[in-house]
Amino acid sequence: MKKKNKTYTVTQLNKMMMREDLALWEIIDACTFIDICSCYEPTENPPKEQEDEWRRLRGEYEPEPTLENTSFYVTEPDGTKYFYCGNTRTKVTEFFSPNGQTLDKVIENLVRFAAGSTVSANNPMNC
Repeated sequence: MKKKNKTYTVTQLNKMMMREDLALWEIIDACTFIDICSCYEPTENPPKEQEDEWRRLRGEYEPEPTLENTSFYVTEPDGTKYFYCGNTRTKVTEFFSPNGQTLDKVIENLVRFAAGSTVSANNPMNC
């Protein structure tokens, strides 16, 4: 029958190492409960975002191109505004003004126009 090894604390192991009266086999036997492999093998996987970040830093991973990470606006010194998406440049000639009508109001006006102004102005649309 094999004798079960005792588990020691780090302090106890340090004190054992400093003793001169212990044989090497006694120190090795005292350390047999330590699983060396567990020091190098993670017990849990990191989150996917963390793994993606590590791959990106190593240059192994390029994120899937989306509108958010491949597009941006540029205003030239002459005031011309361009929209860049990937390798495509588009001149912006019309856009919604930040202090203009909301999209709901524009759609409401479009519906009224398409209906031939037969929609009552007293019935507001709740879009």
